[in-house]
Amino acid sequence: MLFQDIRFAVRVLLKNRAFTLVAVLSLAVGIGANSAMFSFADALLLRPLPVLHPSEIVTVQGKTSKDRPGNLSYPDYVDYRDRTKTFDSLVAYSVVPFGFAARPDALPQVKYGLMVSGNLFQAMGVEPALGRSFRPDEDQVLGRDAVVVLGHDFWMQQFGGDPAAIGKSVRLNGVDFTVIGVAPKDFTGMDQYLRLPLFVPLHMAPRLAADPKHGILETRDNRDLLVKGRLKPGVTIARAQAELQGIARGLEQSYPGTNRDQSVAIHTEFQARVAQSPYDAALIAMLLTLSALVLLVACANVANLLLSRARARSREIAIRLAIGAGRMRLVRQLLTESLLIGVGGGLAGIAVAYAGISFLNQLQIPTELPISLTFKLDMRTLLFGMAGSVVSVLLFGLIPAFQTTRTDLVRSLKSADADSLGKQRIWGRNLLVVGQVAVSLVLLIMTSMMYRGFIRLLHAGAGFRTDHLLVMSFDPTLVKFTEAQAQQFFKQVVDRAALTPGVKSAALTSVIPMMPMTDGKTIVPEGYQFPKGKGSVSMLSDTVDEHYFDTMGIAIVRGRRFFTSDSATAPKVAIVNQVLAGKYWPNQDPIGKRFHLDNAQGPWVQIVGVAKTAKYIFISEPPMEFLYLPLAQDPKTRMTLIAQSLGDAQGLAAPLREVVRGIDANQPIYDVRTMEDIYQTRAVKTPNLIVETVGGMGMMGLLLAMVGLYGLVAYSVSRRTREFGIRMAIGAESGQVLRMVMRQGLVLSLAGIAIGLVISMGAGRVLKASLGSGDSDPASFVVVSVVLLAVTTLAAYVPALRASRVAPIKALRWE
Repeated sequence: MLFQDIRFAVRVLLKNRAFTLVAVLSLAVGIGANSAMFSFADALLLRPLPVLHPSEIVTVQGKTSKDRPGNLSYPDYVDYRDRTKTFDSLVAYSVVPFGFAARPDALPQVKYGLMVSGNLFQAMGVEPALGRSFRPDEDQVLGRDAVVVLGHDFWMQQFGGDPAAIGKSVRLNGVDFTVIGVAPKDFTGMDQYLRLPLFVPLHMAPRLAADPKHGILETRDNRDLLVKGRLKPGVTIARAQAELQGIARGLEQSYPGTNRDQSVAIHTEFQARVAQSPYDAALIAMLLTLSALVLLVACANVANLLLSRARARSREIAIRLAIGAGRMRLVRQLLTESLLIGVGGGLAGIAVAYAGISFLNQLQIPTELPISLTFKLDMRTLLFGMAGSVVSVLLFGLIPAFQTTRTDLVRSLKSADADSLGKQRIWGRNLLVVGQVAVSLVLLIMTSMMYRGFIRLLHAGAGFRTDHLLVMSFDPTLVKFTEAQAQQFFKQVVDRAALTPGVKSAALTSVIPMMPMTDGKTIVPEGYQFPKGKGSVSMLSDTVDEHYFDTMGIAIVRGRRFFTSDSATAPKVAIVNQVLAGKYWPNQDPIGKRFHLDNAQGPWVQIVGVAKTAKYIFISEPPMEFLYLPLAQDPKTRMTLIAQSLGDAQGLAAPLREVVRGIDANQPIYDVRTMEDIYQTRAVKTPNLIVETVGGMGMMGLLLAMVGLYGLVAYSVSRRTREFGIRMAIGAESGQVLRMVMRQGLVLSLAGIAIGLVISMGAGRVLKASLGSGDSDPASFVVVSVVLLAVTTLAAYVPALRASRVAPIKALRWE
């Protein structure tokens, strides 16, 4: 019976090729857009960790009584690990840079890897592809077991996939490590898109550090570790959190000096990712919502086409009902036709999704971290597309199937005007078209707002110089420099770089603008009254030398820049940006004001300058508080040289490398690029890619709305052909008929535009609040509305013109 339904459905669809083609392509657009957006969301947010039973894995974060999330110290991790009864295991890890050399005589290269607790592979259920993972005793004695597990990709790159790599030595930070295993290909680490090449036991930290006495594993106030755990079967997150919070209270009593107000919070992997990247989560939610709207427009379009075809088939359906066919039998037949359309749309949607994913793969993230953002047409995406096909069939197929079989047999069999109930039925089709126009308007207005906001932000500038700048980063501790030696190295590098031919000025910074930032400080402004329960404020910060502001072109709007006299022994000073100054010292001169650094017991720091607010991470970020500290008073072991060139900035790369080699031939150099490249990738190309994606969905919605409106007006013309013939026979002009039909299309378009404008006003506010971009000026609303009205009017004009040219004699004979 099912095979018979399919065979008949195929015959019907092939007989109506134009209808079938339009319906399949409409669905292909909607399903393909949704599949592409799902692939985007999957790569950034949804894809599970490549471990055994990933749903059992949760993230354990430290938090203070003020609910600020953070990491854990190693001693605290050990206490939680040893005392918990609700977790099968807890693992600790930290992303760190290594000075890697495949041979002792090779120049070190910076490679990021994971320092991990010895139980990581066993706890995650990950079996090595080659060799073995860490034994329990290899993560118990400080600095004893110099063993490393290689990432699969890194093993292929460095050793050509040679199994003989097991047992060989590689050098990390000047220490020889023995390769004991290779991770499986699909295990990339503990992050959804970081593909880290090296896994090293945490107990090797003292030997890898420049200062072996730096007690990362002994001190409780050194909170640098990320922690994940596997819950025992049947244990809820609430129960596990209650247990760990009880342990935290015990630690607070035992160690009040370091653990006061310290507690823990447990999050699912999804919750942790959203909290870590709220901007990405908001962007993904917006794109998924817009793609869902495109699918709804496509389904409405196909539903309208099916309803329009109902008139042509009404006599067929009436005859089949009259000779004994059951209504549900006919509903099943019509749903089979819809199912085939859905399958065809799904298959064609794969091609649309592939094109969309290829477009999204242009996305780049300017960072030295081994980030692999791959958007794939994998099984998860294909299954999502199949689900979209099924949902589409239900959305566009059910109502037409039931309505088509609800036929007045007498009227259908005896009247050529088989759709004499048209006035009762066509309102549904009108609503579908109005909805299509409204959704298309929302998509196009959001595109316009994003584009205009994007252009406005680019014209406003980043607040710093982007041209004629080269950046080059160093971490001297990777070759065992002490902190004092590192500071001396930085001083020599910047001084010699400034004297290099082609260099106008040179400076040092701990963070590069428009790159992901991790540096932050907590301050307690003098005299500021915090709300109850809050006693400090945290913000992003940068540690810079005295040449930074001149080299970067960041204006000091009040006070002074840093001087060489702001030494380690001098009174502590800082420069704040305009937002920070205005918030905590409103209507006051911030110069000379003070704040405690770190906490209320921290050292006093005096403000000596106010810098113009700039962009720090994203071009679309709202104005945020920012703090600058002098390098001499806040020494860092990892810094970036910024050199301003007289000519082409890229041309400075080679001579500046020679400057570094002249100071220390073994010093790893990484992240060498121009500031223009960083800015273009981060501030221009990525936002432009998002705008183009939204714009593409807007154009899809517009095209579908045009088809929907054309189909409805064409159906109305065919239904009223006899009426038009009578009108023209008794003296009506063709222009009157044209205006009559056009009026129908215009009313629907204007209704859709009115509804879309109301929705767009709310959507614009959401866009501005969540993404920090979007410009809700009247021009976006007016221009898009006029364009959409013109396009939909054209869609209605074609069938209206055909109606006005109907010959009265032919129309009176119309069936």
